[in-house]
Amino acid sequence: MQMTQRLATALLTLSGLVFGQATPANTANIGIRVTLPDSAADVADGATINMVTGGIGQSAAASVVFTNRGTTTPQINFIQMSGSTDFTLSGVPETPLSVAPQQVFGFQVSYRATNSGRNQARVAVNYTVGTATVTVSLTFQGSAPELTFSVIPPGGNAVNLVDGASVAYPATPLDASANATFVITNRGTTPGVFNSASVTGDSFQSVGVPLGGTAVDPNREIRFVVQFTARALDEATGTVTIETGDRRVTFRLTGSGTGARFSYQTAGGPLLPNAMLTLPDAQVTGDKTTLVVRFQNTGNADGRIAVISATGAAFSLTEVPLLPLVVPPGQTFGFTINFGPPAPGRHLGRLRIGTDDFELSGNGLGATLTYSYVANNVTTTVATAGSVIFTPAAVGATSQLRFVIANTGTAQTTVSSIGLAAPSTQFTLGTLPGLPATLNPNQSVAFDVTFSPNVLGTSNATLRVDNATFTLSGAGNAPPPLPGLRFDGATGAQEALQQPAVGLLLERAYPLPLSGTVTLTFNSDVFSNDPAVQFATGGRTVTYTIPANTTRAIFANNANQVRIQTGSVAGTITLTPSIATTDGGINLTPATPPAANLTVAAGAPRILSVALGAKTANTLTILVSGYATSRNITQIQLNFTPATGETVSTTQVTLPVEGAFLGYYNGQASAGFGSLFTASIPLTLAGDLKTVTQLSDTVQSVSVVVTNRVGNSPSVSLTLR
Repeated sequence: MQMTQRLATALLTLSGLVFGQATPANTANIGIRVTLPDSAADVADGATINMVTGGIGQSAAASVVFTNRGTTTPQINFIQMSGSTDFTLSGVPETPLSVAPQQVFGFQVSYRATNSGRNQARVAVNYTVGTATVTVSLTFQGSAPELTFSVIPPGGNAVNLVDGASVAYPATPLDASANATFVITNRGTTPGVFNSASVTGDSFQSVGVPLGGTAVDPNREIRFVVQFTARALDEATGTVTIETGDRRVTFRLTGSGTGARFSYQTAGGPLLPNAMLTLPDAQVTGDKTTLVVRFQNTGNADGRIAVISATGAAFSLTEVPLLPLVVPPGQTFGFTINFGPPAPGRHLGRLRIGTDDFELSGNGLGATLTYSYVANNVTTTVATAGSVIFTPAAVGATSQLRFVIANTGTAQTTVSSIGLAAPSTQFTLGTLPGLPATLNPNQSVAFDVTFSPNVLGTSNATLRVDNATFTLSGAGNAPPPLPGLRFDGATGAQEALQQPAVGLLLERAYPLPLSGTVTLTFNSDVFSNDPAVQFATGGRTVTYTIPANTTRAIFANNANQVRIQTGSVAGTITLTPSIATTDGGINLTPATPPAANLTVAAGAPRILSVALGAKTANTLTILVSGYATSRNITQIQLNFTPATGETVSTTQVTLPVEGAFLGYYNGQASAGFGSLFTASIPLTLAGDLKTVTQLSDTVQSVSVVVTNRVGNSPSVSLTLR
């Protein structure tokens, strides 16, 4: 109805333009206003009012109001309607009626369409003003759409339809389609409205339905298709319902298919496509069982069978008709299915007859060993030569699963041997069942397998059960984090030519045995290496072990500490450890390992010994041995003590030796000795003798002091006689 109102409004507006073109005489200045459902407009005497309905049998209404806009008071003598009886007048005031200035009166005009033609009625209002008698009139014109329905069946001519009529589709080949075109025609005088078309029935569907609210102009039509698809031989039914602006109609749809239809049967009764055909059990020792299948064309046309085949190693067909096979309606054919199981257990296959499929099943009688393992409460079946996967475990930890051997067949069997194909340090078998083990159908035996990784990454071993083999596979993850590692014992400043002891320990016990090395590096303060800086056991690396669940490193000879030779050159001795698991060699050395630093400071020279190198009647050669950690000596001072009774005029000799020592320390002669030196000092004596017979005996003793830029060495004396 809302669409009809919009059309009525549009027509009234157009008529109003026409009304404005002429103004009949109206001496009383009577104004006329006509109101339709969606519009209102002032009109003139003689105007035509268009009233549009939504269809035959529907109504439209107009309200007409007269207003005295003059200054006199006319008298209304009569109000009457003439013309089509589809119009009725209501709400008419009693006459005669006096209408004062600005006073109003009115009535209603209703139109109920009995046909779709253009119908008219005239309403006249007669009044007297002064001595003049005037008649004003309005013409009301009614119109309506008239929507009719017809169908063009497949391959036929158009047929008119009434509500409830049936539309029959011709017999259609299975899975093919036929189309019927539905036509909606407007035979009326004003546009109609198409709202919807809906189809029921699985075999029917609509195609190309216009949008709801589509206008159908007079003498125009709209169309859509209802398609029938033959899905079965039996009759299919459905409906198509069309709603327009004025009514709702429904038509019945019928259609049927034509073609062949096959039914199937065994000795056990009817058989439907996709059903399971179970053949009798058979021994795996060459036994065979059979089943006869028959098929019949129960359709209404010849059928064609192009294929009869079976898949599955245990199934074969015999007595199959020559293909392709044409099967007339009512005709029956058959063939035999053979079941010969190649192995114990259930066997599956598939049978195809034409386009229909069936499942095949048969049970082979015999023993069958199946294998599985249970890890973390999850059971996994594994085939022969398959892999048994352990839950990953950290190095030093374990992962365990249970391996199960089950007889899922139908006969007794025996398991004779279970073991690893080769010894393994990471995979071990738990307590095995008593062998040989006899397994009846549905019986099983089980045992535990443990994986104890000692290396990172995947490790494998082979499990053998009689002639069946399985790959045991486990992944070793990183071991637990290493506790803090530190040195104890000597640290900091050390004296030259000493052997301080250093130990290495963990902050807490570690569950795995560990091994490693301690590396010594020497950073000289005077840009010269000292080969004497090394471990007391030799070299600049030592090995150690830390037994599992202990904290202290064990060095050579079961020692808890290792000694370091500090040498004779100023510098820093740094000890750095590396550490790894003993079994797998997994490097656990921290990214920044701890270090122990021992320092030898640059100091004054030290004299280790003063000796007589040679002696003649008038010469002495003094040998002075010592070291200077700074590898620098500036002078040597000799102090002489004369023998009793002798007088020595020169009691002190100072030798400037910096140049000589500079050449020594920078040369190859000192490369293997650090800062150690032996200075040979030859002395020639001259003078008088008093109590001795040769000049070299005039000196009782000599003391030596060695000096560098840091300081003086302690004095060391040598007694000559």
